Amino acid sequence: MPRYYFHLYNNITVRDEEGMVLPDMSLAVAEAVRSVRSLASAEVTEGRLRLSDRIEIADERGVVLTAVTFKDAIKVQD
Repeated sequence: MPRYYFHLYNNITVRDEEGMVLPDMSLAVAEAVRSVRSLASAEVTEGRLRLSDRIEIADERGVVLTAVTFKDAIKVQD
């Protein structure tokens, strides 16, 4: 199974050095969405939220496969 790395880009950059072994890319995206939502809820608690913050998913070679922005993972309604 492939290993995916989840690099966080918000007010700081956090590179995932351990990664996570998952069966496929769809589960990697689902994991990124879950993480983004958790991080966003913490930011909202502190009174801020930047929708352009993101988690990039990279493969074992370091190639970025996709990114999940906070805007992608959260539906903002009036």
